[in-house]
Amino acid sequence: MDLSDLEFWALLAIAILGLFVPVIIVWWKGRPIMPIAVLSLAFWPGALILALRLRRRGDL
Repeated sequence: MDLSDLEFWALLAIAILGLFVPVIIVWWKGRPIMPIAVLSLAFWPGALILALRLRRRGDL
């Protein structure tokens, strides 16, 4: 995969946004953000790695 690939950077930008959106929503509602932040950090890297591996195989 070429790092200059626009699709890769778009996927990465969307993934990073997906990491912060749930935390921002919970913070905006005035609830504790720690449980959501921990879950986001725990599952986000795995989901990103899975998406990148599937893309490389051509399954997507």
